[in-house]
Amino acid sequence: MNSELPQDVLVLLIGLSIATGLFLLSLVRTFRLLRDNHRMEVEIARMEKQSVLQQLEVTSVHHDAMSWRAKTQRQFDALRSELSHRLQQVDQGGANALKEMDAVHQQTLAVAMAKISELEAALAAQPKAAAPALPPPFTAALPKPPPAPASLPPLPAMDTLRIQSLESELAAAKAEIASAKQQNSALQRALLLARRRTPVTAMRKSSPRGAVRSA
Repeated sequence: MNSELPQDVLVLLIGLSIATGLFLLSLVRTFRLLRDNHRMEVEIARMEKQSVLQQLEVTSVHHDAMSWRAKTQRQFDALRSELSHRLQQVDQGGANALKEMDAVHQQTLAVAMAKISELEAALAAQPKAAAPALPPPFTAALPKPPPAPASLPPLPAMDTLRIQSLESELAAAKAEIASAKQQNSALQRALLLARRRTPVTAMRKSSPRGAVRSA
């Protein structure tokens, strides 16, 4: 039967078959492309929505970080101001205490030196002092007193007791001067240690600020 058809009709049938196959293939391909395009559009919409949410989250995190940084900066500034004020108070108190200690030390030293000078003068003048001359006793008219019993020890002279008392006062004044000098040196060392420890504390307090800036 096919052989009875004309040659042109056979060519047309072959061409039509090829065109129909290509058309069906193009339809299938178009359908698959439309389906992939729809899936891609849905995916793009989802990704855009996720991107917007991430952008909002990043903005919120950045705002919170800036707020926390500003709050930390204000706290650090307040802490630094308070530490500076305390340092000034400590320096002023130490200087005033040192001045008062020096004044007391100078006053005590002056009083002690005056007392020592007086005691030394008294000690130097004590051996040279001469007892006043007494009139000769009337031994002829008065009977001789009975001799002192040999069992009682001789009493020390008044000059010896006074010299011992002056020496004990001199030793006490020297000990007081030495104690005042020790207290003055201890106060100076304590003030020096306080001045040395204060910058270390300020440096330790400033370390969180560096950490915040590095963040």
